[in-house]
Parts: sequence; C-alpha cells; structure tokens
Amino acid sequence: MGPVSKDAGTELEIYQLLSKTFILLDDSDNRFFADYGLSTRQYWALQHLDEVNGRSMVDLSRLLITDKSNVTGIVDRLQHLKLVKRVPSVQDRRVTLITLTAEGSRLREKIDTQHSLRIRELMSVLDISKQKMLLEYLRSVSQSIEKELHQVDTGQSE
Repeated sequence: MGPVSKDAGTELEIYQLLSKTFILLDDSDNRFFADYGLSTRQYWALQHLDEVNGRSMVDLSRLLITDKSNVTGIVDRLQHLKLVKRVPSVQDRRVTLITLTAEGSRLREKIDTQHSLRIRELMSVLDISKQKMLLEYLRSVSQSIEKELHQVDTGQSE
C-alpha cells in the first residue's frame, strides 16, 4: 500500500462505483438466469464444461473462484437438472470429471444467444470507442487486483 493520494476522493468514488456496478450486474444476472432455472454460478459452470472433455471439481472451483464444497453443490444441482454428468477419469481413478450432457449443451446455447443480446443492450449506452477505453481501464484494474491477490496467496510482497 502506497501513501494516500491527493485524488483519494476520486479513487474512492471509482471503487464505490465499480462495487455498485458489480452488485447491479450480479442482481441482473441472477434474475436473467433464474428465467432458465439456473443460478449465475450454475450458468458459469456450464460455460466451462463441454460434452467430451471433462473438468475436475478442483479445476471448476478455480475457474468459478469458489471452494470445492460450493462447486459440489453447484454440480449436484446441475446433475439433478440433467445438464451435467459425473464420469470417472481414465487417467486417475481418484478423480471424477464433470461433462455437459446434450441437454446441458442445448440449454447453454439457448442462454448464450439471449445473454449476448442482453449484454449488447446493457453496453449500448457507450459507443464502441468508449467501450474499448473502458475495457482497457478495467483490464488494468483487474490485472492489478489479480497480481495483488496472487502475491498474498503465495506469501510474496513487493
């Protein structure tokens, strides 16, 4: 952590606006995916799976940025809905892989089409040049946060 910036008010306002935007997007996503009988995390789990190559629960937990016990619940619910299946790994019998079912693949495709339209509508308040600028700025902030979290996780400090 560096010294307090002269622009601390601006920095705080940016942080608060990013936090508020996240909460609004999360609530909006929850409502959108609920129309398909899914939670946001269940949808993102489907995004990381396919019908052929399975993913382990550990891999899925990393991709969803959550712990294994939460992923177990997500996969249980998706399996109950017949959207995914558990298959034993050929390479390691201790590992269970999660794959999409044909039904899961169809639902994901259907949702993706509508989700893309929804995102386009949400982003339409910005022209393409502003979208590209925003993307660049958000990448910088995201990469900085990821770097900081990685340093904390690995016990490194600057």
